[in-house]
Amino acid sequence: MFRSTDHSAATPDSPIKPPERCPSCNSRSIAPKGRRTKKLEKVRLYRCQSCGRSFTPGPRAIRHKIYPLNEILDALSTYNRGYTLEETSRRLSSRYGHAIHPATISRWLAAHPNLTTYRRLRGDGRALFTPTQLIRTVKLYHRQVYEFALHRAKAKFLAAGTLDDRRRGDTRFAPLADFLERVHQECPHELFRREDGARGSQLAPGFLALDRLVVLEKQNTATETAALIIPSVGSNYDRHPRLQRFMLLNDSTTVAVEVPIFLVEDDIVALEEYYGVQIVPKEPMHRGRPALDHKPRFITGHIDFLQVRNGSIHILDYKPDARTNKPIAQLVAYALALSRLVPGLTLADFRCAWFNETCYNEFAPARVLRSRGEKWFLGEDF
Repeated sequence: MFRSTDHSAATPDSPIKPPERCPSCNSRSIAPKGRRTKKLEKVRLYRCQSCGRSFTPGPRAIRHKIYPLNEILDALSTYNRGYTLEETSRRLSSRYGHAIHPATISRWLAAHPNLTTYRRLRGDGRALFTPTQLIRTVKLYHRQVYEFALHRAKAKFLAAGTLDDRRRGDTRFAPLADFLERVHQECPHELFRREDGARGSQLAPGFLALDRLVVLEKQNTATETAALIIPSVGSNYDRHPRLQRFMLLNDSTTVAVEVPIFLVEDDIVALEEYYGVQIVPKEPMHRGRPALDHKPRFITGHIDFLQVRNGSIHILDYKPDARTNKPIAQLVAYALALSRLVPGLTLADFRCAWFNETCYNEFAPARVLRSRGEKWFLGEDF
Protein backbone atom coordinates (compact mmCIF):
# COMPACT_ATOMS: atom_id res chain seq x y z
CA MET A 1 0.00 0.00 0.00
CA PHE A 2 2.79 2.40 0.90
CA ARG A 3 5.46 1.16 -1.54
CA SER A 4 6.53 3.06 -4.60
CA THR A 5 8.29 1.55 -7.61
CA ASP A 6 9.84 4.91 -8.58
CA HIS A 7 12.65 5.08 -6.04
CA SER A 8 14.18 8.24 -7.49
CA ALA A 9 10.93 10.13 -6.97
CA ALA A 10 10.13 8.52 -3.61
CA THR A 11 13.54 9.06 -1.97
CA PRO A 12 13.79 12.62 -0.59
CA ASP A 13 16.98 14.39 0.41
CA SER A 14 17.84 14.21 4.11
CA PRO A 15 17.20 17.53 5.94
CA ILE A 16 20.23 17.04 8.20
CA LYS A 17 22.35 20.18 8.31
CA PRO A 18 25.83 20.20 6.69
CA PRO A 19 28.68 19.37 9.07
CA GLU A 20 31.14 22.01 10.25
CA ARG A 21 33.99 19.63 11.08
CA CYS A 22 35.25 16.16 10.28
CA PRO A 23 34.01 13.71 12.97
CA SER A 24 37.33 11.87 12.80
CA CYS A 25 40.04 14.56 12.96
CA ASN A 26 37.93 17.69 13.75
CA SER A 27 39.26 19.50 10.68
CA ARG A 28 37.18 22.21 8.99
CA SER A 29 38.60 21.29 5.57
CA ILE A 30 35.62 19.28 4.33
CA ALA A 31 33.85 19.24 0.98
CA PRO A 32 30.72 17.58 -0.50
CA LYS A 33 31.34 14.30 -2.29
CA GLY A 34 28.11 13.15 -3.91
CA ARG A 35 25.16 11.41 -2.30
CA ARG A 36 24.40 8.02 -0.84
CA THR A 37 20.95 6.64 -1.61
CA LYS A 38 19.45 4.76 1.31
CA LYS A 39 16.14 2.92 1.31
CA LEU A 40 14.06 5.94 2.36
CA GLU A 41 16.28 9.00 1.85
CA LYS A 42 19.30 10.40 0.06
CA VAL A 43 22.15 11.46 2.34
CA ARG A 44 24.90 13.81 1.21
CA LEU A 45 28.45 12.47 1.53
CA TYR A 46 31.40 14.60 2.63
CA ARG A 47 35.13 14.07 2.36
CA CYS A 48 37.71 15.44 4.78
CA GLN A 49 40.62 16.97 2.89
CA SER A 50 42.88 16.59 5.94
CA CYS A 51 42.48 12.91 6.84
CA GLY A 52 40.83 11.66 3.63
CA ARG A 53 37.84 10.10 5.38
CA SER A 54 34.40 10.09 3.73
CA PHE A 55 31.39 10.42 6.01
CA THR A 56 27.71 11.33 6.26
CA PRO A 57 26.55 14.15 8.58
CA GLY A 58 24.32 13.81 11.61
CA PRO A 59 24.45 12.36 15.11
CA ARG A 60 26.30 9.08 15.52
CA ALA A 61 23.18 7.53 17.09
CA ILE A 62 21.24 7.65 13.81
CA ARG A 63 23.88 6.56 11.33
CA HIS A 64 23.22 3.30 9.49
CA LYS A 65 19.49 3.56 10.28
CA ILE A 66 16.89 2.62 7.68
CA TYR A 67 14.41 5.30 8.69
CA PRO A 68 15.20 9.04 8.50
CA LEU A 69 15.86 10.74 11.82
CA ASN A 70 12.92 13.13 11.48
CA GLU A 71 10.55 10.14 11.25
CA ILE A 72 12.01 8.55 14.38
CA LEU A 73 11.70 11.79 16.34
CA ASP A 74 8.18 12.37 15.04
CA ALA A 75 7.21 8.88 16.22
CA LEU A 76 8.52 9.51 19.76
CA SER A 77 6.63 12.81 20.00
CA THR A 78 3.40 11.44 18.53
CA TYR A 79 3.37 8.53 20.97
CA ASN A 80 4.10 10.74 23.99
CA ARG A 81 1.38 13.14 22.90
CA GLY A 82 -0.99 10.33 23.88
CA TYR A 83 -1.62 8.24 20.77
CA THR A 84 -1.33 4.45 21.04
CA LEU A 85 1.40 2.58 19.17
CA GLU A 86 -1.14 1.51 16.56
CA GLU A 87 -2.49 5.06 16.14
CA THR A 88 1.05 6.42 15.93
CA SER A 89 1.87 3.82 13.28
CA ARG A 90 -1.17 4.73 11.18
CA ARG A 91 -0.56 8.48 11.42
CA LEU A 92 3.12 8.26 10.50
CA SER A 93 2.59 5.72 7.73
CA SER A 94 0.03 8.03 6.15
CA ARG A 95 2.23 11.11 6.66
CA TYR A 96 5.42 9.68 5.16
CA GLY A 97 3.98 7.32 2.55
CA HIS A 98 5.52 4.06 3.75
CA ALA A 99 4.77 1.56 6.48
CA ILE A 100 6.13 2.22 9.98
CA HIS A 101 5.09 -0.69 12.17
CA PRO A 102 4.12 -0.43 15.87
CA ALA A 103 6.94 -2.82 16.80
CA THR A 104 9.44 -0.51 15.10
CA ILE A 105 8.14 2.48 17.08
CA SER A 106 8.36 0.44 20.28
CA ARG A 107 12.02 -0.30 19.55
CA TRP A 108 12.72 3.41 18.99
CA LEU A 109 11.14 4.23 22.36
CA ALA A 110 13.25 1.57 24.06
CA ALA A 111 16.40 2.92 22.37
CA HIS A 112 15.94 6.45 23.78
CA PRO A 113 14.79 6.11 27.42
CA ASN A 114 16.67 9.20 28.60
CA LEU A 115 14.97 11.42 26.01
CA THR A 116 11.44 10.10 26.62
CA THR A 117 11.06 10.24 30.40
CA TYR A 118 7.49 11.52 30.07
CA ARG A 119 6.51 7.90 29.38
CA ARG A 120 6.17 7.27 33.14
CA LEU A 121 3.56 10.05 33.34
CA ARG A 122 1.95 9.39 29.98
CA GLY A 123 -0.87 7.14 31.27
CA ASP A 124 -2.00 9.71 33.83
CA GLY A 125 -1.71 12.45 31.21
CA ARG A 126 -3.95 10.55 28.79
CA ALA A 127 -6.59 10.30 31.51
CA LEU A 128 -6.65 14.10 31.77
CA PHE A 129 -6.27 15.28 28.16
CA THR A 130 -6.73 13.95 24.65
CA PRO A 131 -3.70 14.14 22.32
CA THR A 132 -5.06 17.30 20.69
CA GLN A 133 -5.69 18.96 24.08
CA LEU A 134 -2.35 18.10 25.73
CA ILE A 135 -0.34 21.12 24.55
CA ARG A 136 -1.76 24.62 24.76
CA THR A 137 -0.07 26.81 22.15
CA VAL A 138 -0.57 30.58 21.91
CA LYS A 139 1.14 32.90 19.44
CA LEU A 140 2.39 36.05 21.15
CA TYR A 141 2.66 38.98 18.76
CA HIS A 142 5.34 40.95 20.53
CA ARG A 143 8.22 42.69 18.74
CA GLN A 144 8.46 39.39 16.93
CA VAL A 145 6.19 36.35 17.05
CA TYR A 146 6.81 33.94 19.94
CA GLU A 147 4.99 30.65 20.39
CA PHE A 148 4.22 30.11 24.06
CA ALA A 149 3.42 26.45 24.73
CA LEU A 150 2.30 24.78 27.96
CA HIS A 151 2.20 21.06 28.67
CA ARG A 152 -1.15 20.97 30.40
CA ALA A 153 -0.74 17.54 32.01
CA LYS A 154 2.66 18.44 33.52
CA ALA A 155 1.15 21.67 34.87
CA LYS A 156 -1.60 19.62 36.55
CA PHE A 157 0.98 17.23 38.01
CA LEU A 158 3.04 20.19 39.24
CA ALA A 159 0.00 21.68 41.01
CA ALA A 160 -0.84 18.31 42.57
CA GLY A 161 2.74 17.57 43.66
CA THR A 162 3.05 14.46 41.47
CA LEU A 163 5.42 15.67 38.73
CA ASP A 164 8.50 14.32 40.51
CA ASP A 165 8.19 10.83 42.00
CA ARG A 166 10.96 11.55 44.50
CA ARG A 167 9.06 14.58 45.85
CA ARG A 168 5.52 13.32 45.65
CA GLY A 169 3.16 15.54 47.57
CA ASP A 170 5.36 18.65 47.33
CA THR A 171 3.01 21.43 46.21
CA ARG A 172 5.35 24.39 46.86
CA PHE A 173 5.33 25.25 43.16
CA ALA A 174 1.56 24.96 42.64
CA PRO A 175 1.33 28.79 42.23
CA LEU A 176 3.76 28.49 39.30
CA ALA A 177 1.36 26.09 37.56
CA ASP A 178 -1.47 28.59 38.12
CA PHE A 179 0.67 31.41 36.69
CA LEU A 180 1.46 29.37 33.57
CA GLU A 181 -2.21 28.64 33.01
CA ARG A 182 -3.02 32.38 33.05
CA VAL A 183 0.06 34.13 31.68
CA HIS A 184 -1.00 34.22 28.04
CA GLN A 185 -4.20 36.07 29.04
CA GLU A 186 -2.80 38.39 31.72
CA CYS A 187 0.49 39.26 30.03
CA PRO A 188 0.70 43.04 29.24
CA HIS A 189 1.37 42.48 25.54
CA GLU A 190 1.64 46.20 24.81
CA LEU A 191 4.80 46.39 26.94
CA PHE A 192 6.46 43.72 24.79
CA ARG A 193 5.73 45.71 21.62
CA ARG A 194 7.31 48.93 22.86
CA GLU A 195 10.81 49.96 21.86
CA ASP A 196 11.67 52.04 24.94
CA GLY A 197 11.95 49.25 27.51
CA ALA A 198 14.86 47.03 28.56
CA ARG A 199 15.08 43.54 27.12
CA GLY A 200 16.20 40.82 29.46
CA SER A 201 18.62 39.49 26.85
CA GLN A 202 20.41 42.85 26.68
CA LEU A 203 20.83 43.62 30.40
CA ALA A 204 24.33 44.52 31.56
CA PRO A 205 25.63 42.33 34.41
CA GLY A 206 26.85 45.28 36.50
CA PHE A 207 24.23 44.66 39.23
CA LEU A 208 25.53 41.13 39.90
CA ALA A 209 28.34 39.99 42.20
CA LEU A 210 30.08 37.98 39.49
CA ASP A 211 33.05 37.30 41.77
CA ARG A 212 30.70 34.96 43.70
CA LEU A 213 29.46 33.17 40.58
CA VAL A 214 29.99 29.41 40.51
CA VAL A 215 29.14 27.73 37.19
CA LEU A 216 28.81 23.96 37.06
CA GLU A 217 29.55 22.61 33.59
CA LYS A 218 28.18 19.17 32.80
CA GLN A 219 26.45 16.95 30.29
CA ASN A 220 22.80 16.04 30.83
CA THR A 221 19.57 15.23 29.02
CA ALA A 222 19.34 18.76 27.57
CA THR A 223 22.72 18.45 25.81
CA GLU A 224 21.92 14.88 24.72
CA THR A 225 18.60 16.00 23.26
CA ALA A 226 20.13 19.02 21.53
CA ALA A 227 22.86 16.82 20.04
CA LEU A 228 20.17 14.66 18.46
CA ILE A 229 17.66 17.33 17.41
CA ILE A 230 19.76 20.29 16.23
CA PRO A 231 21.77 18.46 13.53
CA SER A 232 18.59 16.88 12.19
CA VAL A 233 17.05 20.23 11.17
CA GLY A 234 18.35 21.82 8.00
CA SER A 235 16.88 25.29 8.61
CA ASN A 236 18.47 27.57 11.23
CA TYR A 237 15.06 29.18 11.75
CA ASP A 238 13.42 25.86 12.70
CA ARG A 239 16.09 24.39 14.99
CA HIS A 240 15.20 26.28 18.14
CA PRO A 241 11.40 25.65 18.08
CA ARG A 242 11.95 22.02 17.06
CA LEU A 243 14.13 21.45 20.13
CA GLN A 244 11.60 23.21 22.35
CA ARG A 245 8.70 21.18 21.05
CA PHE A 246 10.56 17.87 21.38
CA MET A 247 11.59 18.50 24.98
CA LEU A 248 8.11 19.76 25.91
CA LEU A 249 6.48 16.58 24.59
CA ASN A 250 9.01 13.96 25.58
CA ASP A 251 10.82 14.78 28.81
CA SER A 252 9.19 14.77 32.25
CA THR A 253 10.52 18.16 33.42
CA THR A 254 9.90 20.80 30.71
CA VAL A 255 6.56 22.34 31.65
CA ALA A 256 6.49 25.33 29.26
CA VAL A 257 8.49 27.10 26.56
CA GLU A 258 8.70 30.75 25.43
CA VAL A 259 7.20 31.92 28.71
CA PRO A 260 6.71 35.73 28.70
CA ILE A 261 8.05 37.51 31.80
CA PHE A 262 8.10 41.18 32.73
CA LEU A 263 9.08 43.61 35.47
CA VAL A 264 7.50 47.07 35.69
CA GLU A 265 8.75 50.15 37.58
CA ASP A 266 7.26 49.13 40.95
CA ASP A 267 8.86 45.68 40.69
CA ILE A 268 12.23 47.10 39.70
CA VAL A 269 12.19 49.64 42.54
CA ALA A 270 11.29 46.94 45.09
CA LEU A 271 14.04 44.60 43.85
CA GLU A 272 16.64 47.36 43.77
CA GLU A 273 15.75 48.36 47.31
CA TYR A 274 15.81 44.77 48.56
CA TYR A 275 19.13 43.87 46.96
CA GLY A 276 20.80 47.28 47.14
CA VAL A 277 21.62 47.43 43.42
CA GLN A 278 20.56 49.25 40.28
CA ILE A 279 19.22 46.77 37.76
CA VAL A 280 18.23 49.24 35.03
CA PRO A 281 19.67 52.77 34.69
CA LYS A 282 17.21 55.63 35.17
CA GLU A 283 16.54 57.86 32.17
CA PRO A 284 15.54 61.43 33.17
CA MET A 285 12.19 62.80 32.01
CA HIS A 286 13.94 66.08 31.17
CA ARG A 287 17.58 65.84 30.21
CA GLY A 288 18.21 69.41 31.34
CA ARG A 289 16.78 68.71 34.83
CA PRO A 290 17.74 65.08 35.63
CA ALA A 291 17.00 65.38 39.36
CA LEU A 292 13.26 65.90 38.86
CA ASP A 293 12.10 62.45 37.77
CA HIS A 294 12.86 59.54 35.47
CA LYS A 295 10.89 57.64 32.86
CA PRO A 296 9.09 54.51 34.09
CA ARG A 297 11.30 51.48 33.50
CA PHE A 298 10.30 47.98 32.50
CA ILE A 299 11.99 44.73 31.47
CA THR A 300 10.53 42.09 29.17
CA GLY A 301 11.71 38.72 27.97
CA HIS A 302 10.79 35.14 27.11
CA ILE A 303 12.06 32.03 28.89
CA ASP A 304 13.23 29.42 26.38
CA PHE A 305 12.58 26.38 28.60
CA LEU A 306 10.95 26.29 32.04
CA GLN A 307 11.58 23.04 33.91
CA VAL A 308 10.80 21.77 37.40
CA ARG A 309 13.05 19.03 38.83
CA ASN A 310 15.03 18.09 41.91
CA GLY A 311 13.12 20.55 44.08
CA SER A 312 14.01 23.61 41.98
CA ILE A 313 12.65 25.66 39.09
CA HIS A 314 15.12 25.54 36.21
CA ILE A 315 15.31 28.37 33.66
CA LEU A 316 17.15 27.22 30.53
CA ASP A 317 18.38 29.20 27.54
CA TYR A 318 19.65 27.52 24.37
CA LYS A 319 22.73 29.27 22.98
CA PRO A 320 24.43 27.86 19.86
CA ASP A 321 27.61 29.68 20.97
CA ALA A 322 27.33 28.59 24.60
CA ARG A 323 31.10 28.52 25.09
CA THR A 324 31.42 32.26 24.59
CA ASN A 325 27.90 33.69 25.01
CA LYS A 326 27.10 33.70 28.74
CA PRO A 327 23.60 35.13 29.40
CA ILE A 328 24.01 35.37 33.17
CA ALA A 329 22.26 38.75 33.68
CA GLN A 330 19.43 37.66 31.38
CA LEU A 331 18.77 34.45 33.31
CA VAL A 332 18.97 36.18 36.70
CA ALA A 333 16.46 38.79 35.47
CA TYR A 334 14.08 36.01 34.43
CA ALA A 335 14.36 34.42 37.89
CA LEU A 336 13.75 37.80 39.54
CA ALA A 337 10.69 38.35 37.36
CA LEU A 338 9.17 34.99 38.30
CA SER A 339 9.90 35.67 41.98
CA ARG A 340 7.73 38.80 41.63
CA LEU A 341 5.04 37.33 39.38
CA VAL A 342 4.49 34.06 41.28
CA PRO A 343 3.50 34.30 44.97
CA GLY A 344 5.81 32.54 47.41
CA LEU A 345 8.84 32.13 45.17
CA THR A 346 12.28 33.37 46.16
CA LEU A 347 15.56 33.48 44.27
CA ALA A 348 16.70 30.39 46.21
CA ASP A 349 14.03 28.33 44.39
CA PHE A 350 15.78 28.76 41.03
CA ARG A 351 18.60 27.26 39.05
CA CYS A 352 19.62 28.87 35.75
CA ALA A 353 21.51 27.36 32.83
CA TRP A 354 22.52 27.94 29.23
CA PHE A 355 23.39 25.06 26.94
CA ASN A 356 23.98 23.72 23.44
CA GLU A 357 24.80 20.31 21.98
CA THR A 358 28.11 19.96 23.82
CA CYS A 359 27.86 21.81 27.15
CA TYR A 360 25.39 22.66 29.90
CA ASN A 361 26.35 25.50 32.26
CA GLU A 362 24.33 25.84 35.48
CA PHE A 363 24.45 28.32 38.35
CA ALA A 364 22.38 29.42 41.35
CA PRO A 365 21.17 33.02 40.87
CA ALA A 366 20.96 33.54 44.64
CA ARG A 367 24.76 33.42 44.82
CA VAL A 368 25.24 36.53 42.70
CA LEU A 369 22.49 38.65 44.25
CA ARG A 370 22.19 38.99 48.02
CA SER A 371 19.74 41.13 49.97
CA ARG A 372 20.86 44.13 52.01
CA GLY A 373 20.22 42.11 55.17
CA GLU A 374 22.46 39.27 54.03
CA LYS A 375 25.22 41.71 53.12
CA TRP A 376 25.02 43.35 56.54
CA PHE A 377 24.87 40.07 58.46
CA LEU A 378 27.53 38.16 56.51
CA GLY A 379 29.74 41.06 55.46
CA GLU A 380 30.40 42.20 51.90
CA ASP A 381 33.36 39.84 51.46
CA PHE A 382 31.72 36.66 52.73
